[in-house]
Amino acid sequence: MNKWFKIMVGFTILGSFICNTSAHAASSTSLFVNGQAEYDFITVEGRTMVKLRSLKDPAWPVLAYDPKTRIVTIRNKDKSKIVQLLQGKKTATVNGETIKLDATVVNKNGSIYVPLRFISETLGGYVYYNNKDKRVIVRTPAGQEEYEILMHGDLSKARHIVLGLARLTEEAPPLQFGEGYNYDYYTFPEGEALRFTMNLAGYSEAYYEVNKEGLVVIKWQKDNVAEREWGAKPTFKSYVYFLNEFKGGLFTYGIVDAQGKETELGKIHPDNSNNLVLQIEGEKRTDERS
Repeated sequence: MNKWFKIMVGFTILGSFICNTSAHAASSTSLFVNGQAEYDFITVEGRTMVKLRSLKDPAWPVLAYDPKTRIVTIRNKDKSKIVQLLQGKKTATVNGETIKLDATVVNKNGSIYVPLRFISETLGGYVYYNNKDKRVIVRTPAGQEEYEILMHGDLSKARHIVLGLARLTEEAPPLQFGEGYNYDYYTFPEGEALRFTMNLAGYSEAYYEVNKEGLVVIKWQKDNVAEREWGAKPTFKSYVYFLNEFKGGLFTYGIVDAQGKETELGKIHPDNSNNLVLQIEGEKRTDERS
């Protein structure tokens, strides 16, 4: 699995904390863990430190902290790797062997923070620093697997993943909200997972694209409450749609062809409709990225 992971070394993380996923503060650095914005990180000795418990991954399910010895122990599922960290030290042990860290392990308000290089070199994750946008991208092993599916895997699974990712609002103005939200309506171009639109009960509409970092970025927004529009509205030749009437427990899906003809393919009453995507028979993925 480690062959999938790499680290961009030799960088220094600038800046301070972020308050949201917007790019309004050009001087700040933002951190994303498995496609979600992570706000609780610190900078020590010129290194960005991330909270260990934010690195949730099924491959590393066991975290234990001994307050007497101040030692954090991490075990993987099959117990083939045991990692121990001691707060205040620049070293860790992996299966009993001592390794050096590029920053001291920090305990802040009861939470352990570790340097980013530790994530890639010891836990087998992925770390990348986007200097242009001042973004740090972190993916755990499970997060990297999802990223691979998102970019060139099964179409339905990729769509499900993308709907669960954080959405960067960029320079889009804040929405004015209405009352009584009762449905979501989302569409994907036929054969695609990396572009989609989202309609929130008719109060707002938005169009998003996934960038190479696996982040969802807004490109167009229409605020029907404030009666204002931002960005460029997309045009899909043909698309699939999913209507989630969550208050009524009804989920409808179908396809609209290039001539604008709508064909409803089915209705179901799911137990959980959050980010639900159903497979469309005969649809093949056309937007895979390496």
